[in-house]
Amino acid sequence: MDYIKFVQAFQNQQVASSEPNEIIFNTYNIGELVLTSGRLVACDPLVNPDREPFKVTLTPGRYPVILSVAHLQKNNDRRVAYAMLCISQQTPVRWEMATTCDEYENLSLLAEGEIFGYGVDSGTGCFMDADAAEIINESMYSAYSTKTRAEDLTYQIECELQKNYSDTWAWANICVNSSTQANVIAFHSGWGDGTYPTYFGYDATNNIVNVITEF
Repeated sequence: MDYIKFVQAFQNQQVASSEPNEIIFNTYNIGELVLTSGRLVACDPLVNPDREPFKVTLTPGRYPVILSVAHLQKNNDRRVAYAMLCISQQTPVRWEMATTCDEYENLSLLAEGEIFGYGVDSGTGCFMDADAAEIINESMYSAYSTKTRAEDLTYQIECELQKNYSDTWAWANICVNSSTQANVIAFHSGWGDGTYPTYFGYDATNNIVNVITEF
């Protein structure tokens, strides 16, 4: 795994050669994620908001979410290549694939080139706290039982994605609890549906400084 590309992808106007298509990466700060419990969830929020949080717990607080969007020059296509939750400004010196509490997600079981990641079926990924995920999941079931689509938070996320759509990619920042400010920050997932890994970046003192999902 070439982790240098993580750093390069978040340098604005970084050019990558991918014959016959030159790619230019641009970064976008799309808001602060509010971690109320520190239990981070990365998932498809429109299909699987009840995904288990990562095993590692972060310090509750507000953290910027930055997207690295790849601009493919040949066909003028733009795709979210990486999504980063920025915990601090320290430089990571090592990376580790993130795993949930699922007993089957054991890094020692992975063969060369294999990954653990979350499945995407709606072309959308996200970062959110487990508290927010629980609220979204409950709204899905409530809306299903009452057949009131407008009360479904996933519907609100879809509307916000459409509102912020631009040049083949989109993002959404939805508050799901006004008292705690818990929110979900969603974004289109690269080429769409698939399985995408997330990595923790650690600094020299073994503190997590960022979290990156690779699309």
